[in-house]
Amino acid sequence: MFTNLRKIAGSYRRLLTRAVFVATPVLLFACAAGDTDSPETKVAEASETEAPAATAAPAASAKPAGDAPYTVECGQVDDAGQPYCYVDRDTYVGWRTYHAFCHVCHAQDAVGSTFAPALLGRMKESDMTKELFDDRLHNGFTGQMGVMPPWKDNPNVSKRYDELYAYLMARADGALPPGRPKRKPNN
Repeated sequence: MFTNLRKIAGSYRRLLTRAVFVATPVLLFACAAGDTDSPETKVAEASETEAPAATAAPAASAKPAGDAPYTVECGQVDDAGQPYCYVDRDTYVGWRTYHAFCHVCHAQDAVGSTFAPALLGRMKESDMTKELFDDRLHNGFTGQMGVMPPWKDNPNVSKRYDELYAYLMARADGALPPGRPKRKPNN
């Protein structure tokens, strides 16, 4: 009896995974149909409509170590008393791209799920170079938990490898806490 339940559960899991990979780009395309603004324009508009919140404490700046591709400034508090961080443009676009495509499998804030690993630890591995990161996104990856599809044919992802890398490195280095960052004004 338990063997049959495992087979059924495995079938549903595979079906759900396929549906997610097929439906995500279709839904994003459908939502963007008729939208003539570029992602950069939307990012700029979003940052212009978000008024800078009052700062309760001096902003703590996390300067990237060495050649890290991000800038994060935390310590701001909004009107509701919730803390937030400012990030540079690339890191913000990386956050948006990650949460549009990657979080479906790797979970919100890159902490992993039952069928895709946490990316924070993977980004800190000594062999994870920018070139290897780009290769895995471009050509896909087969690991112990499953298969990540190649993203080379999706221009919404393939044009954003640098931004995704910046966001994931900021999260992995601990400079950027979980949650939605804000794009630093005039950046």
